[in-house]
Amino acid sequence: MNIAFLGDSITLGYALEDKAERYATKVCAKLGAVEENYGITGTLVSRAGLNREDDNAFLDRLPLIDSADIAVIFGGTNDYFWSDETIDGFEASMVQVCEYVKKIRADKKTLLVTPYPHHGIGNFQGGSHWKDKSEHDTDTKNFNGQILKDYVDAIDRIGKQYGIPVLNLHKVEGFDWRKHTSDGCHPNPSGHDWLAEKIANAIQAL
Repeated sequence: MNIAFLGDSITLGYALEDKAERYATKVCAKLGAVEENYGITGTLVSRAGLNREDDNAFLDRLPLIDSADIAVIFGGTNDYFWSDETIDGFEASMVQVCEYVKKIRADKKTLLVTPYPHHGIGNFQGGSHWKDKSEHDTDTKNFNGQILKDYVDAIDRIGKQYGIPVLNLHKVEGFDWRKHTSDGCHPNPSGHDWLAEKIANAIQAL
């Protein structure tokens, strides 16, 4: 069995000294699966902001998960922090993701995972320039007037509309960015342990 993980820096294991500690690797070890890790730092679900023209958006990389027995799509954090489009644009991108999954992966299992509540560094001026970054909690409105939970709710709602299982990490208790992250956003080893447990359980429930 192989599991493909489509994600951003969290999936990549950013800031970990040992990538064996990242949640995706731990999930596969627990389930006896082969890991396919497609995490790229800074990537958005949408072709927007920092990903408008670089072909690294989730929408551009969906074919990577076509043949995987199980696919985990975990994103939305960078859309909140670095997008230059409204929530309507993000929702349209999530519809495209779900339509792709239902068409191409109809006979396979796919899990959508929402961001968890945390602290982080984003851009109040829109998503085009890293140099304008600023630090803030994810219950603060971004450049487009949304908080992180707006993106979480969109993933949850649209995934369910298409009959795709969703692990909503805003509804799972226990994650504390002060304890589980290295910088307010990226999980430390204990944060990856927490993610691995929740995601492995969700996969088993499929």
